[in-house]
Amino acid sequence: MAEIFEEGIDVSRYQGNIDWAAVAASGKRFAILRAVSSNDAGVYVDPTFEQNYAGAKASGLRVGVYYYSYAQTQAYADRELAALNGALGGKQLEYPVFIDVEAKSLEALGRERLTQITLYALRAMRAMGWYSGFYTYSYFAMNRLNMAALGEYPFFVADYTGSVIYPGRYEMWQYSSEGSVPGIAGRVDLDRSYVDFLPAIRAGGYNGYAPAPQQPEMIPLPDLKLEVYGSRTFEYFNTPNVNDIAGRLPNGVYEAVAQSVGCWNGFVWVTIRYEGKIYWTALEADHCFLLRA
Repeated sequence: MAEIFEEGIDVSRYQGNIDWAAVAASGKRFAILRAVSSNDAGVYVDPTFEQNYAGAKASGLRVGVYYYSYAQTQAYADRELAALNGALGGKQLEYPVFIDVEAKSLEALGRERLTQITLYALRAMRAMGWYSGFYTYSYFAMNRLNMAALGEYPFFVADYTGSVIYPGRYEMWQYSSEGSVPGIAGRVDLDRSYVDFLPAIRAGGYNGYAPAPQQPEMIPLPDLKLEVYGSRTFEYFNTPNVNDIAGRLPNGVYEAVAQSVGCWNGFVWVTIRYEGKIYWTALEADHCFLLRA
């Protein structure tokens, strides 16, 4: 597997009152918090969720969420999702929101039906604005789910054998249920993340983050030109993305329209008027410069 990005834990009401400052001081960098589960009375919000969220955030940990699903029908999935969405309102998360698919009662559904309900929940969470993923253990993944159908979503695998026996891709690994961490009385699950999810969360506007702007803030450049020179052909772009090449500018002087405020994706950008249209170029001192018209 890839290099570890961060070490963390996942918790629920079974961990009781947690000293989150001590957890953070121990070197843990993230916490996945249980938000919702079910009992004989139906769906409920974990009674420690709010205090765990506040404590983990105050201690500087990145936070994600999971809910333990018992859904055997779409109608019950909707009940779980409604409780989840209500619990998450106004919160900001740096890790995915995972559906935990491991309950013994779910096995009776069969692989395809269980996969369909799981996929329904994953899609519903995305539609609600939550960056969804799913959790289960290796055996369940290999024998109870159609993993190919779930492949576009982050997978958080549980496996306590010292390695992951599931042969496919995964982004996080719960490697122990018997961990000991300062600030928590008793045992706690220990996790590793191999991915920084935050850029994708920000870019998509998920988990309480505003959508990332699609282009940099620009300031007008009245009465300025862009002169292109040098032996290397200079590229110009349809958008402020170096992979979105529109063509190559010959040496010459072009009308400058606006310039980015600071760097954007590693470059200072200038828009120019060329052949009647507006295009983007990246300022490179050895190939172009701005000058007064």
